[in-house]
Amino acid sequence: MPSLSPAPYIVLDPTDDYARRMVEFLGRVGLRAVAVLTSPWRTAQWRHGWYRRLGDLVIASYEVAGEPVAAVASALAHDYPDGFSGIVPWDEMSILYGAELGEQLGLGWNPRQVIERCRDKGVMKEHLRQVGRVRINAGAVVKNAAEAIAFQEALDRWPVVVKPTGGAGSAHVTFAGDRGELLRGCQEVLESGDGEVLLEEYVGGRELAVNGMVDKDGNFLITDVWLYDRRESHGVPNLYYETIKVGTETSIFGELASYAAAVIEGLELRRAPVHMEVKVDDRGPCLIEVGARLPGGNQPMLASMLHGRSLFELAACHYLDELPLSGGDVNYSRYDRFAARIVSGIQPVTLPAVRALVGLDEVERLPSFVGSGLLRRPGMPLAQTIDLRTKSYEVYLLHADPEQVAHDAQAVRQLLRYE
Repeated sequence: MPSLSPAPYIVLDPTDDYARRMVEFLGRVGLRAVAVLTSPWRTAQWRHGWYRRLGDLVIASYEVAGEPVAAVASALAHDYPDGFSGIVPWDEMSILYGAELGEQLGLGWNPRQVIERCRDKGVMKEHLRQVGRVRINAGAVVKNAAEAIAFQEALDRWPVVVKPTGGAGSAHVTFAGDRGELLRGCQEVLESGDGEVLLEEYVGGRELAVNGMVDKDGNFLITDVWLYDRRESHGVPNLYYETIKVGTETSIFGELASYAAAVIEGLELRRAPVHMEVKVDDRGPCLIEVGARLPGGNQPMLASMLHGRSLFELAACHYLDELPLSGGDVNYSRYDRFAARIVSGIQPVTLPAVRALVGLDEVERLPSFVGSGLLRRPGMPLAQTIDLRTKSYEVYLLHADPEQVAHDAQAVRQLLRYE
């Protein structure tokens, strides 16, 4: 007699709070997971902590680092002949693996070709230029110094943005103001191992994050928008300082919703969360990058609080089923009743070992405080902040009074420090 239990789903690398929220939600509705661990680091995290937290909701785990995707798919198909209810490829670093695995198992999620457009910045922008539906800045993948110099000469202006095609978190990004900086930036990318060298026309104006969900038919629902306040510190430009929620009543919210929907249509993405970074200047929006994933920095945690509805649960539903999206999936009225900010810590010098974290108790008593992240405890090393990955802390603020949030953001910087 066939089992009456629902088929399990596959989750990649459930070793993070984002994955935890989805696995726990799906467990509450009666679904169990098969974990696929794609790297030695994720495997170690699973064995030494996350297994104890999520093991009751995960019926099996597969450690597949270095194994061909086809072999992993064959083993899973053999062990689960009744198949799977879907796949949750939530993490940017393994999403291409998830797309290929889902394709091999016939799970109906996005094919690898589509996800590659979202993961490789060079492929993404060239595809969108060919489609021709949205504004895209000039750019090119270059192989050598001659091609880099030729790109800048054709562009005929500075700065030129130098970045890796596969990077994340603003790592190894240079805003080159002359030929020397251009070539040094190219060399840094080559040595990073994060992909090929991508050169792009610099676009000024405001930088914003546009987050949302795309459904089975390619319909895009914008959920939240954030303004990035980036500043220079200790000789390092463009560091994250604050991330500020943008309300739906602003003209830019609707403009970004339309632009993002056109980008998603051009990429042919389906059934996935979307995180997009966009510059807006006098000519309007221009894409920086887009990922088929939830945003980092706990933006979806704050957005869930703003809407009073879990965006992690919404993402899990669309990963696993062909559902339509509607305005009822969010609560824009509630979203607009609150101000929110993420305060990012900037550490000017490296500390070999933290002796003390001063001011945390006072920060936690601020009226708008709702959480913190990336904190280093005594004994831990603390790197100088040079990009998103080396933030010294994050503090999350939310309150009905925007002035209270702005006041508390200033107070965080006055109170919180490492010694």
